[in-house]
Amino acid sequence: MKTKLTILFVAAFSFFTQAQDCVETVSLMGTSVKANDPSAYEYLTQLRKDCPTVHKAVYTYGEYAIKQQIERVKDNPAEKTKYVNDLIKLYDEFAVNFPQYGKAGVDVKKGLALFDYNEGTKEQMFSYFDNAFKNDLANFDNTRALYAYFEIFVNDYKAETKGIDLQEVFDKYDDISEKLTELSNTDSGTLDQLLNKVDGGQGLTVKEEKARRRAESNLEDIATVTSSMDAIIVELSTCEKLIPFYQKSFEANKSNEQWLKRAADRLEVKGCDNDPLFSKISEALYKLNPSADAAYKLGVVELQKKNTSKAMEFFNQAAGMYQDNSKKAAVYMKMAYVYKNSSKSKARSYARKALGVKPSYGAAYLFIAQLYGNSINDCGSNPFEKRAMYWLAAQYADKAASVDPSVKSVAVKTASSYRAAAPSKTEIFQANMAGKRIAFNCWVGESVVVPNL
Repeated sequence: MKTKLTILFVAAFSFFTQAQDCVETVSLMGTSVKANDPSAYEYLTQLRKDCPTVHKAVYTYGEYAIKQQIERVKDNPAEKTKYVNDLIKLYDEFAVNFPQYGKAGVDVKKGLALFDYNEGTKEQMFSYFDNAFKNDLANFDNTRALYAYFEIFVNDYKAETKGIDLQEVFDKYDDISEKLTELSNTDSGTLDQLLNKVDGGQGLTVKEEKARRRAESNLEDIATVTSSMDAIIVELSTCEKLIPFYQKSFEANKSNEQWLKRAADRLEVKGCDNDPLFSKISEALYKLNPSADAAYKLGVVELQKKNTSKAMEFFNQAAGMYQDNSKKAAVYMKMAYVYKNSSKSKARSYARKALGVKPSYGAAYLFIAQLYGNSINDCGSNPFEKRAMYWLAAQYADKAASVDPSVKSVAVKTASSYRAAAPSKTEIFQANMAGKRIAFNCWVGESVVVPNL
C-alpha cells in the first residue's frame, strides 16, 4: 500500500511539476514574442511537443512567433514557405487541441496566411475562404479576407475557366456586401452609443475610448474594401449591360424576392433607375412583399416620375418600417436630397432626422455643411456677415470628420475650403468683430462666434 501511494504521489508530483514547467514556458514565449526575440519560436517548438493542451496562449503567442520568423526569412523563399506552412499547421493544431473553440475562424486565417505572404495557389486561397464563407460566416469578419475572396472570384470569372457567369459574380458581390454591411452596422452601432454618451456630456472610460478607436478603424477598413469592390464591379455593371441582362431574367425571377431586391439595388446604384425596367422590378417587389425595401424602391420610381408627394409617402412608409437604423437614416437622407434645391429648411430637417437615428452618419453633417455653404446670400445684412456663414459650415464639416471615418478625408478638405472662404484675419480686424457672435436670422436660425485674432 505504501509503495502504491508513493508511486501515485510521485506521479502526481511529476504531473504538477511538468504542468508548472509548461506554464513557465508559455510565459517565457510571451515575453520573447513581445521583445521580437527569435527564442520565441524555440519555446513554441517545445510547447507543441510537450504541452500542446496546457493553454490556448500556446497558439496565440505561437502565431506571433511564427509570423516573426516569416519576417526574418522573407528574403529566403524556401524558408518563408516552410514557416508559412508551419503557421497553417499551427492553426490546425489549435482546432484539434482546443475543440471547445471548434474551427471558428481557422479557415479564414489559413487563407490569409497564403494571401498575405503570397504563398500557395489562388485555388488554395479561394478554397479556404469559400469554405469559411459557406460554413463559418459568423466568424468571417476580416475585411482583407473578404476582399481577397471577391477578387479571386472575379478574376476566375474573367479568365472564363471555371464556368462562372455574370449573375454569380453579382450574387457573390451582394453576399459579401451584406456581410460588410453587417460588420459596419455592428461598429457604427457601437460608435453611435458612445457618441450619444459624449453628446450627453459624459466622458468615456479608457475601455470605451479603445472601443471607439477600434470601431472607427474598422469602419475605415470597411469603407476601403467596399470602395475597392465597387471599383472592380463597376466595369461589369454599366446600364448598357445591366438592363438587357435583367430584362432577360425578369420573367424567371419575378417571384424571387431576393433577385428582385438585388436587381433593383444595382440598377439604382448604377443610375439606371430611370429605365422602365426599374419600375417593373420595383412594382413586382412591392406586390410580392410590401416591405420597407419595396416601399423605398417605389419611392424612387415616383421620384423619377416627378411625383414628389407620392415619393415622400413611400419614403416615409419605408423609414417607419425599417428596424435597421442605418437603412432608416439612408432613407431620411434620400428625402433630404429631394428638397436640397426647393426647400433648404426641409432638407436640413430630414438630415437631422437621419442623425437622430444614426449619430455617426457623417454624410448628414456634411450635407448640412454644404447647405450652409450654399446659403451665404440667404443670410446676413452685409458681406462680412454673409461670408461668416462659412465658419458655421466648417463646423458641421468638422463634426462629420469627427464622427465618421468613411467621410473624414472629404470632410477635412471641405472644412478647410470653407474657412479659406470666410473673412480673413485682416477683415476681422478691420471690422472689429473678433470674438463676437453673429446670428443668422434666416432659415438657418443658428449663430457663430467669429474667431479671435
